[in-house]
Amino acid sequence: MNNVLDENDLKNIFGETPESPSTESSPPPAPPTSEKVYAPEKPTIITIIKFVSLFLGIFLLSYVGINSPALAKKSQYFWDVSVLKKVYSQAVPTPTPEPFNPASTARLVIPKIGVEAPIIWNVNETELKTKLLEGVVHSRGTALPGQQGNIFLIGHSSYYPWVNSPYKNVFTLLDQLRKGDKIFIKYSSTVFSYEVIGSRVVAADDTSVMNQGQDYILTLMTCVPIGTNLNRLIVTARQSQ
Repeated sequence: MNNVLDENDLKNIFGETPESPSTESSPPPAPPTSEKVYAPEKPTIITIIKFVSLFLGIFLLSYVGINSPALAKKSQYFWDVSVLKKVYSQAVPTPTPEPFNPASTARLVIPKIGVEAPIIWNVNETELKTKLLEGVVHSRGTALPGQQGNIFLIGHSSYYPWVNSPYKNVFTLLDQLRKGDKIFIKYSSTVFSYEVIGSRVVAADDTSVMNQGQDYILTLMTCVPIGTNLNRLIVTARQSQ
C-alpha cells in the first residue's frame, strides 16, 4: 500500500492551498463619488416682486406713521372744505399799523387754514430747530411788521409724532392758500394785514427768497413734500394799504 500522499490527497484534506491563486475575478473599483456643490437658485421675477412689495409696504407704513398728524390735518381740511363746503371765517379787526416792538408777543393768523401761532422774533440759524417747536419763527435780519422789506417766517409742515408740540405741523395746509387770501400779524391792539400774491416751490438751498426790497412783503416758508426737506414751499403776501 502506497502511503505517500499525492497532490490530490492534499486537496481533499485541506482544500485549495493558500499559495494557489484565486480564479475568481475581483469586482472593478467603484468610481469616485463627486461631492455635490450647493449653488443658490437665481431669484425669479416673483421673488423680486415680493421683495419690492415688502419694501414699499414698510416704507409706506413708516411714512404714514411718522407724518400721521399732518396727514390727518390735511384729510380733515379736505373733508371740511371739499365735502362739507365749510368756509373759514376771515373776520379780523381793521388793520391799524403802528411802529412794531419785536419784544412784544405777536401771533400769526391765517383764517383760511385755521392757523394761529405765536411768532418767535429774530431767530438765528443755530436756534431754528428748537424754536420751531415753540411757534412760527422769524428769520433774524429780515424786516419787521410795518417796515419796508421782506418779513420772513418759517414753520413746520410735519414733525415726529412723539414730539410734544402744538406747532409741529402749523404749516401743513400752507399749500391751500391762493391769491387774495388774507394773512394777519396781531400784537396787542395792533393788526397788520397782508394779502397773498403768489406761491411757488423752490430748492432747499435757494436763499433768494429772503431778499429784501422796497415793498412791504411777508414771506411764509415750509418744507415740502410733507415729511421731507427736499424743497421749500414759499407763500408771498403784500401788506394791505
